[in-house]
Amino acid sequence: MTAPWWVLRALVVGLIAAVSLAGTGCNSIIDRAAAPDVETSTSPELVQEALEFGGWVIPAGGKILLVERRIVRNRKYLIALQTSPADLDWMLEKSGFESSFEKVYPPFLAETIAGPDLASSPNVRSARDTLVSSPGKGTIRQVAVDDRSQDTRIVHLEFRRV
Repeated sequence: MTAPWWVLRALVVGLIAAVSLAGTGCNSIIDRAAAPDVETSTSPELVQEALEFGGWVIPAGGKILLVERRIVRNRKYLIALQTSPADLDWMLEKSGFESSFEKVYPPFLAETIAGPDLASSPNVRSARDTLVSSPGKGTIRQVAVDDRSQDTRIVHLEFRRV
């Protein structure tokens, strides 16, 4: 025995209405979840949080220009700092960063949040490694060095989970 036509019609209309309403509600939930949580500062707390996340050590003579924390699905930190060539070498050694740097050319892949535009630099070098802090937890560390002058290095760091 089949259902009368008006019952089938009511079911179809109800189903369409339910799917339409559910789809609208999901979009707003997805949009809110995908909106990045961004904090930009030079506060000692944010600087320390970012350095611990990346297993990074900065020299006493290093000047933090800006730190940015982005959280969308995963956490990501961007740090811009100014230092001397000697302090750069010390920082890389103390941070356990042993990757070799290569000269890079525009367009640069490094994200910059402070400091001069990389396109105006006489020399930009970049390297990347992965720090494994505990089983299953790896952090990609991307380093771009702007050899701004003989005495000044602007360093752009990016830390994110694998």
